[in-house]
Amino acid sequence: MQFKTITLNDLPKIKSIVEKTTFQSCQLSTGSLYCLSGKYSTEVSFSDGFLFVKQRRKGFGVCYFMPVGAGSLPAAVEQLQRYHAEAHGGDFILWGIADDMVSDFRSASNAFADVELTPDRDWAEYIHESKNLLTLSGKRLQPKRNAANQFLRNYSSYEYEPISASNVDEVWEFQQQQLKAEKTTEKSQNLLDLLEEENRSIEFAVAAWEKIGLAGGIIRIDKKIKAFTFGCPISASTFDVMFESAEHSYNGIFQVLEQELIRRELTNFAYVNREEDLGIPGLRFAKQNLRPDILLMKYSAKIGAA
Repeated sequence: MQFKTITLNDLPKIKSIVEKTTFQSCQLSTGSLYCLSGKYSTEVSFSDGFLFVKQRRKGFGVCYFMPVGAGSLPAAVEQLQRYHAEAHGGDFILWGIADDMVSDFRSASNAFADVELTPDRDWAEYIHESKNLLTLSGKRLQPKRNAANQFLRNYSSYEYEPISASNVDEVWEFQQQQLKAEKTTEKSQNLLDLLEEENRSIEFAVAAWEKIGLAGGIIRIDKKIKAFTFGCPISASTFDVMFESAEHSYNGIFQVLEQELIRRELTNFAYVNREEDLGIPGLRFAKQNLRPDILLMKYSAKIGAA
């Protein structure tokens, strides 16, 4: 087994493996793997129909995703453990074991049957049925529906436009304006660092938009971009919304943008994954306030060195 830095050339193979699964975690989307590769020193390996992912994460050091693919999972896990023992030694750590992967984890090795899984609420993912975000129906989403309706009344002449090679540079310019504006507000250093990391990931995305296989849209008011969002598929059922940004003075613009994205670009996806809140209080409030249909918990497992 040989790991190498993930490149654009690896993405079609990754997609062909992951899209055959029913997994819903955003960490498996080609966009997330590639655009965050610098942050996590992401490396990949392919063997016997499986995708193996190695990263370096704060608090864990070298860690791995559960192998994903068709074939013998126990054999794949054994191969990965053998690689780790030879290349690094020490504890073997699996990170990002989502709720929908736990059963596979338990069955992957007799040694895993009783291993303690450590949950991390900050990395739990917010997943919605697409139809619920599209309609915003019901009492629980009434405030969001009201905000969307207010936007539609106030800005009935807004324009929605898919992001493509012809306007992605304009999206990048808007992102730089947004980042500059965010830096003028009072924020902790940790939050500023996260904004910079996000900006670097968006830069990766706009530089290789079509090769990554991203999809998204913008809202224009008076011909100027006021909001954008984009992401990419995880599996056949679930789309990963990686980024969204808007001028906050336009109440309801986020709701309308998401409705437009689902209506125009995501007709084949039953679920939308709006990713994690990373433990940021304001972000957690906003994501919880949208009432997810699934809160996909994630866990880590530390298996002692043989």
